[in-house]
Amino acid sequence: MNYIVKHNQMYQAECSAADRGIGFSLLMEKAGTVCAELIALNYPDAETALIICGKGKNGGDGYVIARILTAKGYKIKILAPCGMPSDDISVINMKLVDKANIYETEDYQTLIDDSDIIVDALFGTGFKGALDEKLSALADAVNKSGKDVIAVDTPSGAECDSGEIHGTCFEADMTIAISALKPIHVIKPARNVCGKIEIGDIGIIPSDFDGINPLEYTVGEKEIGKMLPERPENSNKGTFGNALIIAGSKNMPGAAKIASAGAIRCGAGLVTLAFPDDAYNAIAPSVTEQVILPCKSNDSGTFSQNALDEILEKAKKCSSVLIGCGMGLNTDTRRFINRIIREIEVPLVIDADGLNAAAKNPYILSEAKAHVILTPHPGEMSRLTGKTVEEIIANPWKIAKEFADKYNCTVILKGANTVIASCGCKEIYVNTTGNSGLAKGGSGDLLAGMLVSLLAQGMKPIDAAVTAVYIHGDCADEVAMFSSERGMTVSDMISYLPSYFEKYER
Repeated sequence: MNYIVKHNQMYQAECSAADRGIGFSLLMEKAGTVCAELIALNYPDAETALIICGKGKNGGDGYVIARILTAKGYKIKILAPCGMPSDDISVINMKLVDKANIYETEDYQTLIDDSDIIVDALFGTGFKGALDEKLSALADAVNKSGKDVIAVDTPSGAECDSGEIHGTCFEADMTIAISALKPIHVIKPARNVCGKIEIGDIGIIPSDFDGINPLEYTVGEKEIGKMLPERPENSNKGTFGNALIIAGSKNMPGAAKIASAGAIRCGAGLVTLAFPDDAYNAIAPSVTEQVILPCKSNDSGTFSQNALDEILEKAKKCSSVLIGCGMGLNTDTRRFINRIIREIEVPLVIDADGLNAAAKNPYILSEAKAHVILTPHPGEMSRLTGKTVEEIIANPWKIAKEFADKYNCTVILKGANTVIASCGCKEIYVNTTGNSGLAKGGSGDLLAGMLVSLLAQGMKPIDAAVTAVYIHGDCADEVAMFSSERGMTVSDMISYLPSYFEKYER
């Protein structure tokens, strides 16, 4: 699990380290040293390096890198396109390198051509705006050179906290995140200019982040493997829970099939699929492992209110419930969904039209007996909160957390970097998996089915949410490797899931 911290939060942590006796001078020494070591580790065959240093502390890191790489046998040249450093610690480190190797010239092409690798230590996490004309031309020359570029903390020209790029920026093959990940390292598409990301440990410890609330995190395969429920040999279908999926309609039968298939593929012991009987011919012949529960339909081919008692009785025997996928939205379904929210006593996932129904009166979520997990995309979140889609996209972490706390629920706010926030949990999780192949109808239904399956198997809501989102995106990434983002389908992912899980069962 890795922290994601903004520029000012990282500074607070560094101040905490300084209070513990690790002064800023030592922090710069450690930052430059760890960067040099990672560069040497990742580029053992390089002999010459051009280090582009700015006037601030990022440039100071660059001068330390130059000194350490020189000691390791690299031939070093330093380009200082903005002039000599302005802060005292960077000045000291600049004086410790051979002045004959420092160039302020605008004739930098020869320096670029004569180098095996290029280190970007121009601007750090505090950069905002755009590179000027002179530095933009330098970035273009570096990007076109074909040389591997290593960025110190962030690629210069990209904003750390927003991930925005206004014009040209250095495009790194590797970025060394000092101490912790920053938003730019995970926010897409800015993350793409970072290349491979390494985290450089300079002695910042978890307690240095105390008081920084909320904190954002990412998880990886290792953490997901630990969270996934074990599969004991002495087990039966009851061991892995019973998921009830309330989904589908005459006009949208596919959502119910996709969600229930996702639940089966993620390991639930039993999956019951409740759907309007008007959709029987479209759904029943193509589901085999699921238990089907055809229910009374209304004139629109959606669930009738008269089906509620049967479904609520069935829910008493289930471990988790999902409602909303492809249900349609009318008076019957709104009343249907509202009563489900009030009466279900096991973890409840609300997706799609379930969210649209709840948006009419979000306070109904406060009346839920069980923990509720919502899976909105920005448009659905807009309807739930009354905020614009633009506001939500601009600040998804804050909005998801505020909503989760206000309504005592868990929110999975979907996007290029899906955000997961839960009440009573100060951490916010930002997902790093997935690709544009998920931008297709049915992807959300699959995620909802995967989530209700993990809940049925006994996972805590926040763990199930983080795990389902990660696996959903990671599976898509693997499918895209042998298919394509453009051509892959949700059905491809469903078919691949059994093979995907093999890596967690080795």
